Amino acid sequence: MPSMIEVEMPVAQHVGDPTKLVPAQSPRQASTLKLNHFGIEVVESIVWQGWEPGREYTKNIVLKNVHIKTQKVKYKNPSSRFFTTLYPKPVVLSAGTSFSLPVTFRPLEKILYEDKIEFQTKDGTFEVPIRAVLPEVDIVVPSFLDFSMCAAKDTVESTFQVSNTGDLETHVQWKCGDPFTIEPVSAILKSNTSKSFKATFKPGNACVYQGEAVCLYGPDLSLGKVTKLEGIGKYPHILVSSPGKPATTLTRENLEAAVQFGPTPVGSTTQKWAELHNLAPVRAPYKVEHPSNSRIDTVFDCPQKTGVVPPMGSVKIPFTYSPNTVDTTSIDYFNVVAIGNVSKSVIKCSGSSKGPTVQLSTKVVNFMQIDIGEVGTRTVDLVNSSDVEAVYQFMIDCNESVFKFEKISGVLRPNTKSTIILKFHPQHPINYHRQVTCMIHNQGPLFLDLLGTCHAEMVKPAVLLGKHLNNYKLHARRGLSVYPPEQLNDLAKSGKLELDDSGALTMAEDWPVKIVIPDAGESVDNTENVYKEIPAMDQYFNDGYHSDVVQFVPHISMDVNNIDFGKCQNIRLVEDKLLNITNHTHGKVTVQWIGGSDKTFYVTPLVMDIPPLKTCAFQVSFKPNAPNQFYGAELECYTYYKSLRDYRLVEDTTHCPPWCCTLTCAGHTFQPNNETFLPRLSLDSQRLIFPAVNTKESTYRTVLFTNNGTTPIFYDVEKDPSCVYAIKPAKALLKGEHQIFVVKITPPEVKTYKHALNFRLNDNEKYNKSIQLWGSAEAPLVLLDTEGNMFFKQTCIGTSSSKSYTIKNLSRIPLRYEWHLKHADRKLLTVTPDRGIIQPNETQCQTWSFVPDAEKKYVMKPSLIVWGQGFSNTSSGGKKKQFSVRAVGEGTLGDIKAEQSYLDFGDVVVGSSAAKTIVITNDSSCSLHYKLYIDQTLDGPYPEEVTRDDKIALILEKKEGILPARSKQTIMASVCPVRRSTYQFAISYQLITPEGTITHNAAKEPQHLCHVLTTGVFPFMCVTDARCYGSAIGISKKQLWSLFSLDNLNVSLDSDPSTEELRYSVATRHSHSRRPPVYTRAILDFNFSSAPLNSDPCIVNLMFENSGTVATEWAFLFPADLQLELEYWAETGEFDEDELHEMKVMDNKLFTIEPKTGKLAPGECKTVTLTYKHTMAGTDRLPVLLKLARGREILLNFVGVTVEPERRYIHFPSNKHMFTPIPVGEKNAPKQTYDMYNGGAVPVKFHIDLAPLDLLKKENYDQPIFECLNPVGEIQPGRTLAVDWRFSPIEAKTYMVDVPIHVHNGDTAIVTFTGVGYDRRVMGDTMPISDQQDLTGVPSIQSVPLPGQLAYLSQERLSFGNMPLFSRARQLVFVINKSRDRDVSFEWHVTAQADSQYLSISPVRGHLEPGESKMCRIVFVACKVPSFYDLDLVCEVTDEVEMREFNTKLQKWEKERERQKYEFTITENDLDADKRLPNSVEITERPSSRLQSLEDKKKVDSEGELTKYKTLPPIKQLSPDEQKAIKISKDQKEAELWAKPIAPNPFLLHLGLTARTHDIREFQINFPEEYKNFYVDRMLSEKLAGPIKQEQEEQKESETLPQINCTQAEAELVSGVLSNVLRGLLDDNYFQDSVKKVTNEAIPYYRQIGEPRACAAPDLTEGEPQSGRSSVASESRMSPMSSVDVTLEPKTMSIPATPTSVPAESTKQQRAPSSKSGKKLRMASKQHTNEEIEKISKEEGLLKQKQTFKKTPEFGNIAESIIENSLLNIMSEALMEEFNITARPRFIALPKRTASAQSKATK
Repeated sequence: MPSMIEVEMPVAQHVGDPTKLVPAQSPRQASTLKLNHFGIEVVESIVWQGWEPGREYTKNIVLKNVHIKTQKVKYKNPSSRFFTTLYPKPVVLSAGTSFSLPVTFRPLEKILYEDKIEFQTKDGTFEVPIRAVLPEVDIVVPSFLDFSMCAAKDTVESTFQVSNTGDLETHVQWKCGDPFTIEPVSAILKSNTSKSFKATFKPGNACVYQGEAVCLYGPDLSLGKVTKLEGIGKYPHILVSSPGKPATTLTRENLEAAVQFGPTPVGSTTQKWAELHNLAPVRAPYKVEHPSNSRIDTVFDCPQKTGVVPPMGSVKIPFTYSPNTVDTTSIDYFNVVAIGNVSKSVIKCSGSSKGPTVQLSTKVVNFMQIDIGEVGTRTVDLVNSSDVEAVYQFMIDCNESVFKFEKISGVLRPNTKSTIILKFHPQHPINYHRQVTCMIHNQGPLFLDLLGTCHAEMVKPAVLLGKHLNNYKLHARRGLSVYPPEQLNDLAKSGKLELDDSGALTMAEDWPVKIVIPDAGESVDNTENVYKEIPAMDQYFNDGYHSDVVQFVPHISMDVNNIDFGKCQNIRLVEDKLLNITNHTHGKVTVQWIGGSDKTFYVTPLVMDIPPLKTCAFQVSFKPNAPNQFYGAELECYTYYKSLRDYRLVEDTTHCPPWCCTLTCAGHTFQPNNETFLPRLSLDSQRLIFPAVNTKESTYRTVLFTNNGTTPIFYDVEKDPSCVYAIKPAKALLKGEHQIFVVKITPPEVKTYKHALNFRLNDNEKYNKSIQLWGSAEAPLVLLDTEGNMFFKQTCIGTSSSKSYTIKNLSRIPLRYEWHLKHADRKLLTVTPDRGIIQPNETQCQTWSFVPDAEKKYVMKPSLIVWGQGFSNTSSGGKKKQFSVRAVGEGTLGDIKAEQSYLDFGDVVVGSSAAKTIVITNDSSCSLHYKLYIDQTLDGPYPEEVTRDDKIALILEKKEGILPARSKQTIMASVCPVRRSTYQFAISYQLITPEGTITHNAAKEPQHLCHVLTTGVFPFMCVTDARCYGSAIGISKKQLWSLFSLDNLNVSLDSDPSTEELRYSVATRHSHSRRPPVYTRAILDFNFSSAPLNSDPCIVNLMFENSGTVATEWAFLFPADLQLELEYWAETGEFDEDELHEMKVMDNKLFTIEPKTGKLAPGECKTVTLTYKHTMAGTDRLPVLLKLARGREILLNFVGVTVEPERRYIHFPSNKHMFTPIPVGEKNAPKQTYDMYNGGAVPVKFHIDLAPLDLLKKENYDQPIFECLNPVGEIQPGRTLAVDWRFSPIEAKTYMVDVPIHVHNGDTAIVTFTGVGYDRRVMGDTMPISDQQDLTGVPSIQSVPLPGQLAYLSQERLSFGNMPLFSRARQLVFVINKSRDRDVSFEWHVTAQADSQYLSISPVRGHLEPGESKMCRIVFVACKVPSFYDLDLVCEVTDEVEMREFNTKLQKWEKERERQKYEFTITENDLDADKRLPNSVEITERPSSRLQSLEDKKKVDSEGELTKYKTLPPIKQLSPDEQKAIKISKDQKEAELWAKPIAPNPFLLHLGLTARTHDIREFQINFPEEYKNFYVDRMLSEKLAGPIKQEQEEQKESETLPQINCTQAEAELVSGVLSNVLRGLLDDNYFQDSVKKVTNEAIPYYRQIGEPRACAAPDLTEGEPQSGRSSVASESRMSPMSSVDVTLEPKTMSIPATPTSVPAESTKQQRAPSSKSGKKLRMASKQHTNEEIEKISKEEGLLKQKQTFKKTPEFGNIAESIIENSLLNIMSEALMEEFNITARPRFIALPKRTASAQSKATK
């Protein structure tokens, strides 16, 4: 946040545009408001202004009635005498009318007057103030000015108005402080006028500025108003980029934007743009700086030096490139500086110059042989292959030469060619050869060789060919051309010279003769020197006349090449000039001048022979033919060896062309009084800049003169006195249109040379033209960065650190550079690039690398060698210069650490990934190169052989890198587990030394960095609860768990998915086939059981819980969901039976799932409702795929059966059943059950075929392996019948038998029963003895709430475990009413009548208030034979609120029925009323529920047995005809009859109980530690044995009773008599009362022990054998009871319990005391009386009787009942919160007893 600065001086705000200001309203300018008083509209007040004393002023008060009624208004006069009005009288105003009341003001002095006029209506009074005010001064200024944001050092202006709202003129003056200013500072405001002021905000820094501006006004500026000022200063930030590219293209490595101009023609200007980006929200003024603008060869420019970049916007600025030299590369830099020099961006401009590219179509034109007087014609093409316009000029005077050019100068357009016509007009019979220069402006010269031969009638020289010219050039290079042809012929004949491959002469290899070239001073060896190509510009310029330098010694030379005759006033007398020609060859030559005495300029003699190495003089004459004219000509002469004059003297090998010399002559004949012609010409440039060169090297530039006039121009160039600059041609007459000059600079020393090149035109000073010449000789000059010091950061040993180091070429010449390193430094330092070329003004960057090899500091001194390269490859380079650099570096070591040594990813789904960051730190002072290693360890259920080849599941974003010094680096780590295992990763690092080896431990072997832990998991969910209702309300939870294979489903969900299952997700699991492929082996059945047609749907709620640690996405996919819809043409239209069946099921929506998809967070539960509709008869199947995202696929086969109403059907979920494994040799094998469910609507009788069992019995030595105890039975609709089986294996193996089960009038099913026998000695503890037939995971607590469920059970499954026979086990279950506003009642029922003999519940029924819970005690009695028990109890819960509503409606209905039964109204419309049935009002009675309540009149016994109560009723299904008849009857009576209310259906809660009973002896053997926890009731065995014998006796008696035969009449008579007798008894009230008394007779509490006392009345001697006999008899009946011990805790029983022993032992124990007592009696008979002896013997008898009594089973039962009830009472009191059962017991400390008390106690 920017800081805030408070400005001391004071100023106004607006939001947005500062010019949109709303002036404050003056209190005197408040608009006149009208008020409504009781329907009278009147002004608020009347004010007089601008009045003078002694005068009269009148204003009107207008009263308007805006009410709809007429009003009467009264008023009172003002109280003061200065205000007067009309005499008061009532004013009547009709609706909408007005009345004007004039008020007159008569002031007497200059003071303030105030008064009022009071008006009165019938509704009330109101007042109108009147006053007169004095003139005052008041102004309005804006209260706030907001300048918003402004760039630092920039200004923002805002214009606002100040208004004078007062009555007087005032002077205003502003005062404010920096950075705010207001102009003008002061002004004069007249009344009711306004003036504009300008406020300026100029922040100095980036902060918030707040201030105040005070406007002083009034007399002596004594008053003032304040305007608040606010503005924000921001620093601008400008970035530069190329056009069209965002500013983000600038990186840290390259903070400069580049503008590339490309090749640009010399003399033209190219413009390109750069883009400025303002990244700040304020306008950013900028300026463009050009640091190198003072250089002489500045070619770049920025026309727009200043400007403004809008906020968050961009602008383009132009840059121009105007190259002035050819083939040069220019580089320059511009700085874009934001206002205040806050930011600076660099723009690098680079461009290259180019000139035209012009070539001749041929370099040699040969006219061949021409006779004198004839003309030869040839053409040559001048081709411009560039896109630059070219100006050319052939340096020849066609008037004086034998070679005529049709056009010697012109302009060649880009990419065009021009054809030049050449003519050859010889005058003398000789050979002709002239090399004509074609000068191209801004390119250089082109050379055209012209050849020709002229024959006369008498003289015929040899024809000159092109090969002769080539041989001559070779001879000239080899130094042979200075010898005449005849001499060369002799040398060739003598063998000193020989021919080479090209036909030219060369020295013989075996003839080492040196040929001395005259005037050269050089000796030519017999081997040819290496020939260096001479630059074309040097070849043209260095001719010995315009330059002191010649490229080679000429064969023929003239002492002058330019003769100026000057001003010749007398054209008749012109002085001749002399010309000397020197022959430098060793042969005689002939000079032939072209022209004659008829020319203006001519030479005499025309022909002359010159001996070898001699000089001859010639006379040059000038004969003008007219005054006031300019004359000029280029005379031409040809010199050749005299021996070549005739072809007979010439040999082809030594034939050479002549040498052509030219002489430029000029002069004019202007008289003294006549001025020369006015030259009309133009120069292409006024300033000529030369490229920089090394000292004593030359460079050239061309200058173009264009003659725009019709007269020739005579020019004479002044010579540079310093001889630095030279020009060619220097003096001549310009006859054509163009003249191209070549200017040469040869600087002798390092400095800049400036020279004004003057052209004297037409011999008149006033026509002089001047061109500025700039050039310089440069010495290498380089600017080193950081003053030649280079510092490297601390570097780890064996690694390298890089640094960029820049050098800048400050000279104007390209430089070559090389870096030199000392031998010791070469191992430490490297530079890239180590050599190169740097252009003028260019900055280059080299990358240096420092590699330390020890832990110490290094000081290295590399050196930079530079020398001038120049713009040509032939440059000498000049002197080399050395610059030294001091480089400092240090080698160190370091370590890497991780911020977290332990990183836990948690649980990650297999196949997915999770990412976290690992932060590694480097606390050392050097950058470290590291490499990370990962070691993976798996901890899971997979063997090592399987996981050995697994890929490492941890993926690091980068395993190698560089960690800078004192920094942190974040590495993204991703884990991708491929197995359900725990992964442990150990990450280690190793320092990398790519540049060397070190001895540090971290570089030798990996060092530990951190540990990473993750666990691969699959999405998991399991079924934790299941509920069913609807047609399956009678199915218990265990049966439902088995029908839906939920245990197998949970196991399958918890197993690993296969690769095929993970291949597709829910979104991609599609197929084109109608039956999608199955990729899983987990195929389970979801059996919805069966129900009659049109019964309630079977609704199953499954509670899915995500017990895993990751979210689980699941989906149930029907076949339609998996199939892709095909186009109509792609459908085959053929369906098999399974596909048609599935389509029928899906189209009719027989199976539905809600919801079909979902997502479970860890620990979250979701209820899924599965519904099966019984709307179509038959067996319905549908494959449904349960798909877990990134997890398992399980194919669920939904199976449901809908039974026809009349069909007898038993539902078999499976055709296999397996019994619980039984050990071999079991004496009493336990009874096991097999459940069969009647899913139809009618009772079903079944019969089990026992023939396979008999066959199995015969195969096993006539031992019954499988026994069916009740093979025949009947099952009621909707009920389950348990068929008892006994499995008794005799071998340790698996027994299987297929048993047919026949259904009467139904189908026959074959069920395979399987049993496993095992050897207990072999299996040992691995085969535990369980109380359940099949180990199942049915949950005992309800998790899924059902609709409308109010009451819940604390447990739904109770396990009594293993029990010995004739014992009892008790469990508690709580019925909880979770409703907040409804009370309920509950009632317990058994599902099978036989279950009541094993169970008792207390209480059987009860009532629960909202939120109340009640404890129920369930007692299980182990009786009969050893068995498995799996019982199902039903708790019927009734909503009492609905029941009360039903009873109320039922009472009203019965009352109405009684009323209609006895009351009727007879009308003519209802004459048949007496025929109406009295009970026709009732159409439906209360339907019986599936669980009927117990009868109210019946009562349970003290133990809560259920033996007297009804079981669940069977399911009744009406036929369609009955349903139709009922519907028709109901529809007929519904309009006129009142339907009887229907009772609410109760809610059913199932309670499952499991137990297993064992024989007592076997229980003692198998469970010795648990046997002491049970009490075996011997009376229970006698009770159960009695009814069995009685049944057997009755069966025998029934078999022996005789059959009495009687007639039908006798039978009817007997039945009639008995019926009358019974009917009479039922009608007798006395009999009914007697029966009630009998049923209500009280039972004596001690009845059980009363009978033995009556039997024990005889003496003790008779009782002993009786007790012995009874015990023996009981032992014979209950043999297992002989060794049962009953122990009672002394804390709970007042009477100590004695163990029941064998009768024989008891008789011994009883006889022993009696014998001892007999002895005592004999011994004491002398001392004691008989009474004492009888008393002692009686006490002994009572003691024996008490011990015998304790051994009886009746006493044990009472003790058990007392303990049970005591504990039950304690639990009940604790639940009623009468005391805290978990509180710690209190210990009462009694006071210490005194000695007296102790003595008393001893006494």
